[in-house]
Amino acid sequence: MQWLPTVDTKLNIWTTAAIIVASIGLYNIARGWWRNTLGKRGFFVRNFRKLAPHVRHEYVKGLFGEPAWQYKRSLQEHTIAVETGDPGFVEKEFTVRTWPLGRMAYLTTWCTEDDEVEIYGITTRSRIFRPVVRIGTDHVVRLGKSRLSSLPAPDPDVEGLALWAVGAQRYSYSESHYFGSPGGYRTWVVGVSDAGLPAMAPVHLGANPQECDDPAEIERYRAQARINSVLIAGSGALRLDSILPSGVGPEFGRVMLIEPEYGLRARLIRFRWLIHVATSRLREPRAFRE
Repeated sequence: MQWLPTVDTKLNIWTTAAIIVASIGLYNIARGWWRNTLGKRGFFVRNFRKLAPHVRHEYVKGLFGEPAWQYKRSLQEHTIAVETGDPGFVEKEFTVRTWPLGRMAYLTTWCTEDDEVEIYGITTRSRIFRPVVRIGTDHVVRLGKSRLSSLPAPDPDVEGLALWAVGAQRYSYSESHYFGSPGGYRTWVVGVSDAGLPAMAPVHLGANPQECDDPAEIERYRAQARINSVLIAGSGALRLDSILPSGVGPEFGRVMLIEPEYGLRARLIRFRWLIHVATSRLREPRAFRE
């Protein structure tokens, strides 16, 4: 007794065409999602690794497009007087440009009057953007994950002391690393910018290095704080401490204005901030007792 229905296993031309169209649609959706999320992360990392000191601004613009912010800022440069031979400083004006790399990071460049990139840096602001950055020849850090203690403490006689600043609203921390000829005479500045994530404020260190009562607090902070910013300078005679520690990342007063103020994302950001404030208040009595 034949009670099973007859099934035609032959595909006609219309069924085949429908399968092909549906497959192309799904592929385009998956490709668009990839390019806007994890794929975009890889795109930004690959282009950042193509940068180097002394490249042209047009080269950077070809990789990342037009910058969102551009302004002038002075930076000191070491100089020696011709007549007396005494060392000194001279002010040089640089053009600072900042790109928002989606919602993942910020890219910043410092260009001379000839539009040559003298300094460039990157600041992560997302958990999914944690690029690996080589520091010198023997050290590697992952932004947003590696701690400051993963690098050797800066030598005060060569690289200078660590710098930090804590104000009513802003804070930052930076330390420089120089490796001479093996590092191509470049200087790497790593630190914590309040424009990036995660950002641990150096509140226990004091408002600045002059007000630090306990030097041991610096080592405690280095063991806890995660690096979210790296600044790379060429082999010039620039005095980087004239723009540090805030210069390790983008200017927060400018980039904060691009954050969304309406919609679901803005509500989620405000909700997360309320949770952060409530958690901080709950921890205050415990920290006070300790």
